[in-house]
Amino acid sequence: MKTARQEYNVVQALELAVFVDSAQGFIKSGYGYYDYENQKNIQDNKTTIFNYMTGVEPLPQIDDSVQARAAEIREFFRDSLVAKKLMGTLNKFEEGIMKAVGFEKTDSFGLSVIASLPNSFRVAAQRQALNNWFDELRDKSEFVGKIGERRRFAALIKDVKFIAKFGIHLVTCVDDNDNIVKFFFSKEPDICGLLENKSVILTGKVKTHDISKFSQCKETVINYVKVEENS
Repeated sequence: MKTARQEYNVVQALELAVFVDSAQGFIKSGYGYYDYENQKNIQDNKTTIFNYMTGVEPLPQIDDSVQARAAEIREFFRDSLVAKKLMGTLNKFEEGIMKAVGFEKTDSFGLSVIASLPNSFRVAAQRQALNNWFDELRDKSEFVGKIGERRRFAALIKDVKFIAKFGIHLVTCVDDNDNIVKFFFSKEPDICGLLENKSVILTGKVKTHDISKFSQCKETVINYVKVEENS
């Protein structure tokens, strides 16, 4: 005999996703941990939401700001993914999002997708802001230095993206003359919070000059990089 599929209310799940994300950030499924300082288990977001919805833990009080954020996230993904579906550019994860937020009820897989949406929304907003920034610099950015030259200059670190396949970070900067400079960094496991939006002094050797296929901007890549705080 086939067991009936457990279903969950999408609006409630998304509001809980926002609440949990605000409380503990985003913890991927299976990456919960024990907080020794406070002596308690910190569950991943999906498990925490599941425990609320199944009565393992009492439901938290959801205020108007959480409800509004959840509605904004749902509308964003509905609108943007419908457009991508019409263009035939949806990937598998995006198809899962559409199924999860497109109906009033969802299953356990949809619940895991919903648990990640506040973080996905945050990443999408950051990517759009970066795209807008590239648009502004398309006619301003010029190549820095000569290939093989070692230079020292001030820069603002605009974006740090972790490339999991290679275990390194791609760091995007802009110098005082609106020129885009990039370099790869692998010395620290998580440098996003340490470097993003920081003014620094970079010392490095000019490796390449390229017009990026992604941004269409002139970009300089440097290596053998030393990063110093710009005091």
